[in-house]
Amino acid sequence: MSAEDWSPSDLPAVSYIRVAPTTTDEAARQVEHQRAQIGLAAQRLGLRTADEFVDVGYSGMSMDRPDLRRLLDHVAAHRVGFCVVATRERLSEDPEDIADIDEALDGALVAIVVAADHIGPRREGD
Repeated sequence: MSAEDWSPSDLPAVSYIRVAPTTTDEAARQVEHQRAQIGLAAQRLGLRTADEFVDVGYSGMSMDRPDLRRLLDHVAAHRVGFCVVATRERLSEDPEDIADIDEALDGALVAIVVAADHIGPRREGD
């Protein structure tokens, strides 16, 4: 396939959602909000999201998150083009950890897509 024939939809995307410890109802609301942001950005960019990884009740200051580990293992073993997150902080809030995550994704040739960068600010009524 030549470069001019390539499109983002040729490589599957994965999504990652993280919700910090909170009430069950609030966690469910936050998961759905992030999922909607990710879906909208993926649609606008023409990405096909094949797998979703969700950690509920985990701090962004720790790498000890089961679905984050599954995500990193998945991209190392499968051809994936993009990892879509609602905001960069959903991957990590620790600078050293985000550097490690960036390195792992970059090593697997996976680009991070931050949904908030592609959907713009919320408008009244959205």
